Amino acid sequence: MIELLGLNHPFFKPLIRRVVMVAVIALYGLFETAFGHPGWVVFAAVLFAICAHAFFIAFDPEDKGNTDV
Repeated sequence: MIELLGLNHPFFKPLIRRVVMVAVIALYGLFETAFGHPGWVVFAAVLFAICAHAFFIAFDPEDKGNTDV
């Protein structure tokens, strides 16, 4: 899944970019929760979980990542 979404791209190597991406997804989920759209909340929650895992648990800073564009 990480390769499919391109989450190992060199763009995400700096920590601040990974933190901002996860924070934006979390804020989007809260936004959709406030307006009562449960389908989009589930989508945001799943995307948040995938990104949090890819960026903070399974992240390897030495990995060259996918450089194919």
